Amino acid sequence: MPHTVTKEWFKCWFDSRYYDILYKDRDQGEADMFIQNLVNFLKPAPGSFMLDLACGKGRHAVSLGKMGFNVTGIDISEKSIHIAEKSSTKNLQFAIQDMRKTYMVNYYDYVFNLFTSMGYFDNERENHAVMANIYTALKPGGTFVLDFVNSRKATQNLSEFEEKEIDGIKFTVRRSVHNDFLVKDIHVIDGTNQFNFEERVYMYTPLLFKMALEKLGFTIINTFGDYNLSTFNPDNSDRFILISEKK
Repeated sequence: MPHTVTKEWFKCWFDSRYYDILYKDRDQGEADMFIQNLVNFLKPAPGSFMLDLACGKGRHAVSLGKMGFNVTGIDISEKSIHIAEKSSTKNLQFAIQDMRKTYMVNYYDYVFNLFTSMGYFDNERENHAVMANIYTALKPGGTFVLDFVNSRKATQNLSEFEEKEIDGIKFTVRRSVHNDFLVKDIHVIDGTNQFNFEERVYMYTPLLFKMALEKLGFTIINTFGDYNLSTFNPDNSDRFILISEKK
């Protein structure tokens, strides 16, 4: 019988070695390119204080740190943070933190939430708490950068079934949409061991994000549709990148 994980999906899946194996093709080069494009657009002052919220293993935080900014990366995954900490420097630090909880107050010039790291929680109140914490963490006039999957394209072009074998481990991924959540059911066969994992992300539309952020007191500055910062197209763009400012 496969082992099915029952606690909050992100607490077990992100700490699982199978997460690393399934997504092993994510590279630093893409992160470096995206961050460079954002910095070219944002033009942060030297030494700006930045937070990479839900930083994972720190790809984007590392890029920002190499540019000389004062960067903190936080994530709920102990395993990811332990890996990220290997890249720590004087101006780049990491910490284990649940993004539903307030981290700092009026402290950061920039907060980044990248690679669809929002909408993890079944309770709408908790998802909105994350956005409220971002507002709280920013200095007045601070900038929030959100990078999310383009929900319309993702749901309309859903690949419902995928099988792959990586390093001798078989993965079966089934995708579906339930109650506005994009759900991935992930079945793993590793020799004689079998596991079931899940990913669940609420499919925020651009309008819902804008409404939620404006209600908190953000002003929308710009939107983009990919990591090259091309114009956002709701039908064709892969990403929805939103830049807003705390009033």
